[in-house]
Amino acid sequence: MPSLRLLAFCAAIGAWGAAYGGDMVADQRLVDAASLKDVAAVFAPEGAWQHQNAAALGEQLREVLASNGDTDSVFLVDADLGPLSKALLVVLNEEPMIPHARYRLRYAQANVTPEASPPLIVELVEVSRFNLGPARHAELVEILGEEQVASVDAFGQASDVSWRLITRPIMGQVADITYAARRELPEDSAEKCLGLSCQTIESLNDAVRDWPELEPAEFPFKPQQMELSLLQAGLEQLGLRQRDEQGRTSWRVPEWPESITPGEPFIEVSLERGMGQDDALDLVIHHDQLMDDHTRALWERLVILGTGDAARVVTTRDQEPWPRPDW
Repeated sequence: MPSLRLLAFCAAIGAWGAAYGGDMVADQRLVDAASLKDVAAVFAPEGAWQHQNAAALGEQLREVLASNGDTDSVFLVDADLGPLSKALLVVLNEEPMIPHARYRLRYAQANVTPEASPPLIVELVEVSRFNLGPARHAELVEILGEEQVASVDAFGQASDVSWRLITRPIMGQVADITYAARRELPEDSAEKCLGLSCQTIESLNDAVRDWPELEPAEFPFKPQQMELSLLQAGLEQLGLRQRDEQGRTSWRVPEWPESITPGEPFIEVSLERGMGQDDALDLVIHHDQLMDDHTRALWERLVILGTGDAARVVTTRDQEPWPRPDW
C-alpha cells in the first residue's frame, strides 16, 4: 500500500507544475553538476539571460546598506543576509522605482559535486518584477475618465524584468552572490504568482487564501528599507532567520524536502506595492513541501499600512495539511 507521503508527493508534483509554471523547474543536469559554472549554465543560460558582474552587485549592495546606517558590526553589512534578501535588494537597487509593482521571489537548491572537494548545496533565487502601473492607469481612466487621472508616466514606466542569482556560503558570508543574470520579460508572458496571473491588478496576496483575521504586530523597519524589513520579518516568523542571544538575526538554510529535485522551487514570496489607494506593502511567503507528517505548507502574510511614523504592521498566518489519500 503506498504511503501517505508518496501519494502526497505525486499529487504535489502535478499541482506545482500547474500552479507555478514558468521555466524555473527541476533539471536533471543539476543533479550531476560538477561546478558552479555548470549550475549557471542550466539556471541562467547565456543567450536567454544577460550575465551581470556578481562582485560589483555585491559591492553596490553593501554600499546601500552602509548608507542606511547598517555599519554597527565588525562583520560585513550583508554578512547575515540570505539569498532571498540579497536578491530582492539587487532588484530594488538596479531597477527604477515604480509605484505599482508585484515582486515574485522563488527559491530552490542544487548540488555541486566537484571531483576533489566535498559536495556543496548552492541556493538559487529568481526575482521577477511586474509593472502594474499602466494597467492601473487604464483601469482608472475607464472608471473616472481620462481628464480625472494623471498621465500614464506618473504610474511608472518600466519593463517587466526577471533576475536570477546563485549564492553559496563562504567565510564571512552566508550567501555570497556567485552568479547573477537579468532579462526583460515579454509583454505577453503568462507568468504565475502564487498560482494566479502575475499581471492582475487586484491583490493576489489577499485572494490566494481565506486568511485568518489580520492582527497588529510589532516589527522594526527602516523607512529606507521597508521591503527588506518586511521580508526579513516574514522569514524570521517562519524560522528561516534565527535570532541569537545578542539579538542578531541570520539566514538559516531551509531543509531540502525529500520530494523536491534540484532546481525545483519550494519557497515563493509575493510582495505587492500600491495595489490599493495608498502605498501599502503586502508580503506573502509560501513555504511548500515541508518535511512534516501533518503540515504540507506554511503561509505567512505581513502588511505595512501607512507611511512614516504613522505606519503600522498587521500580520496573519495559515497552515496547509497534506492531502488525505482516498483509501
